Amino acid sequence: MDFEIIFALILAVVSTAYIIVMGILICGFLRFRQVRTISFHERFGQKLPSVSVIIPVRNESMNIRNCLDDMLYQDYPQELMEILVTDDFSEDHSISFVQLFIQQHTGFPVSVIPSKGDQFSESGKKRALSRAIHSAKGELIITTDADTRRGHAWISAIVKAYTNGRFQMILGPVAIHHEKNLLLKIQSLELMGLIGTTAAATFLQVPFMCNGANLSYQRTAFFETGGFEGNTQFASGDDMFMMAGVRKRFGANTIGFVLDQDAIVFTEGESSLGGFINQRLRWVSKSRGYKETGVISMAVLTWLTHFLLLTGMLIGLFHPVILIVSFGLWIIKILADYPIVRIMACFFGKKNLLGYYFIAQMFQLIYIVFIGISGNLFSYSWKGRKMASAKSKSTG
Repeated sequence: MDFEIIFALILAVVSTAYIIVMGILICGFLRFRQVRTISFHERFGQKLPSVSVIIPVRNESMNIRNCLDDMLYQDYPQELMEILVTDDFSEDHSISFVQLFIQQHTGFPVSVIPSKGDQFSESGKKRALSRAIHSAKGELIITTDADTRRGHAWISAIVKAYTNGRFQMILGPVAIHHEKNLLLKIQSLELMGLIGTTAAATFLQVPFMCNGANLSYQRTAFFETGGFEGNTQFASGDDMFMMAGVRKRFGANTIGFVLDQDAIVFTEGESSLGGFINQRLRWVSKSRGYKETGVISMAVLTWLTHFLLLTGMLIGLFHPVILIVSFGLWIIKILADYPIVRIMACFFGKKNLLGYYFIAQMFQLIYIVFIGISGNLFSYSWKGRKMASAKSKSTG
């Protein structure tokens, strides 16, 4: 068999596998029925669950006040809430702003968990979260990011999802807002696809993704699974590693997704290409810590599909048959991705962004291949810290 036929067959097999997986996820989403919930009092008796909202902070002086304002106006009973701002060795005025907020709102249950110990050994989001969770009093832990916004019923919507009595962890929807330029619109569409895929996989009881900007779990689950033990060397991944622990300890059916607009968390995208690349390098850097077959398989399948499609188009400049096959399969792949993106665009009220969908797919075809390779080879910067590559961590 000549080169063209061999390459076309490999591309067809891998792309078809990806398209089948997307088809399964779409079917799971369309067949989804919201888990029947019962009233708070039926589930919890006369006592609603106490909640600890944990906000890790590193150099967030521009955002932390808005985040705390959102907490102030939550409709959940304040006597059952505590807001823990946990510092990750901030070098700006983030904690000073939190202290000022505390002074201005005496009686509101917000406190600071300070950074402590040696910055070299005790820094990082996972350690900041762990310090707060060990101090938390709530039955439910809810984690979010300092640069996020949400509505007044956010906590209530998340707690309501626990009323079926089965869940140890609830994943929540996250969307980008303030899409001021093309790069932000592309990121917003991509995140819709990721959140939709997260929801669909969870509905099918095969969760393999989550987002720490909107994540909750039983406090006891953190300790029973060992928390972030064994994964603190990775700069990100607190959400994914925690989910893996819950899935292993309690089963995939104990992880739910709250498809409720009151539960949406809005975050800022990366407005510059450099910031975007650094963010994606950080995300990829945790990949060497994954041990679950499903997570690894989906990541490899996604990257390999994009790699072969892009390679096929480049080779196709000299081999017309490969170009035709590659372009045709890429169009089918675009169509396979679209339903979930559209469902989530409607859910988030962002159907106006669908006009940029094709451009976003073109961008993803290139950047996913690039980031998948460079994320394991090159270092990156994150909030003033220079981080080693995944390869360096695994060999260090």
